[in-house]
Amino acid sequence: MSSLSLNEYAKLLGRLRLVDSNDLQLCLDGLPQAARNTEGLSVALQRQNLLTSFQVNKLEKGDTSGLVLGDAKLLYRSGSGTFARVYRAVSIDTGEMLGVKVLRQRWAVDPNAVTQFHREAELIKPLKHPNIVPIYDVSVTGEHHYFTMEFVVGGNLKDISKARGKISYLEATRMARDIAEGLRYALTKGTSHRDLKRTNVLLGTDGRGQLVDFGLAADEALNPGNQKKKKAQRSLDYATLEDGSGAPPNDPRSDLYFLGTIYFELLSGQHPYPRAKSREERQQFSRYWNAQPITTIDSHVPAFVVDIVEKLMHLNAEFRYQSAEEALVDLKHALEQLETDSSDADKTDNVKKDDHETTLMFVEQRPDQQKLVRDFFTSRGFRVLLVSDMQRALNRLKTAPPDCLVLMGGSVGKQIIEGFKTAAAQSQGRPPAIIAVLSKEQTGWKGRLDDSLSPTARVVTHPIILGDLRKAIEEAVAITTQ
Repeated sequence: MSSLSLNEYAKLLGRLRLVDSNDLQLCLDGLPQAARNTEGLSVALQRQNLLTSFQVNKLEKGDTSGLVLGDAKLLYRSGSGTFARVYRAVSIDTGEMLGVKVLRQRWAVDPNAVTQFHREAELIKPLKHPNIVPIYDVSVTGEHHYFTMEFVVGGNLKDISKARGKISYLEATRMARDIAEGLRYALTKGTSHRDLKRTNVLLGTDGRGQLVDFGLAADEALNPGNQKKKKAQRSLDYATLEDGSGAPPNDPRSDLYFLGTIYFELLSGQHPYPRAKSREERQQFSRYWNAQPITTIDSHVPAFVVDIVEKLMHLNAEFRYQSAEEALVDLKHALEQLETDSSDADKTDNVKKDDHETTLMFVEQRPDQQKLVRDFFTSRGFRVLLVSDMQRALNRLKTAPPDCLVLMGGSVGKQIIEGFKTAAAQSQGRPPAIIAVLSKEQTGWKGRLDDSLSPTARVVTHPIILGDLRKAIEEAVAITTQ
């Protein structure tokens, strides 16, 4: 990139469709003389959230391929697996956020891998269910094979488990219910998952679980009746379970076993059996024999929940739930019981000590995120103010402070650092609560904010769901009223 003149670099950005021509011209016009070079333009575009660090790094290496695939402009890489990478992207035409799954280049030259990749998309594309991430289009641009899907704002269960440890029995059961709902629906369309694990379950900020990555199910559909090939291409964990327990290859009940392991880990914060350090260890069926009872980790898990976990994880498939539909009956009954048990506590949490309506002010300029936080928090009795400008929010703190100021890092970018420190410093007297929400790309900035922390000023980091954010807000606001 450094070899390009400013004019050449600007034309490249336009030709690649990375920056709208009007935005690009405004940025060029505003460049000071000392910054009228490619680096200065890149810095200015990043400051205006018109380029991302991912895009700039690719451009600096002279790699312009794969930045825009069809209508999808790739923003960040959000996940990576053996066969494919997943990116956060935006539709150039509509502005809609998208997820884009791209086959790794080393597999793009393998006809079988390409066929399987496209088959996954075509198999799952007709599935329309709240607990399955929808796939929109599958295509090829140059040497890049990819498909677009809904972008789920949140994180996968592995990242969330790592950040939070165990979660409440109620939340864990809701998540298990969501997974089972997705499995039940998929099976009515002739599809099982075949690779169920925490990284393949996404938890949105609305608290809804959604299944992704049915790649091995696609392989099963691609090779019907070929037992040898099907066995060879099964997930290693599924193959070890089925071969060791005598279950038939590609048994739909295997999905339920691994639903049980996910449920176990959500409830306890620990894995049910020893972690495998190598492929050889993953092939040892004894790992499953050594699964520990969940009550050895948490003796307070309700008996009816323990019963569901144990039945899901029964090594003999004949004694396991025979379908997701059957498991859902017990999971829904468990939810009813858990919701009843917690209703008094929930009511207490929601009772206001006075008639004051808690006011939240979010610094957030993205329309989709504005709608999300407005709908979530207003439905729970909060008054929500939305501003897109940091300085306006800081001015409001001086004149008519809200009960809580929430700075959304994914929207305000680097301004969150100074904005948070300024807000914390000027909130004297009766301070409002101040929450900085750092995006996945900003988690490394937490240390730069820690010196401004106080009982009413705190930092939360990705992955986080709105329920967690609500809890952080309520805890901070409670301190301001003491």
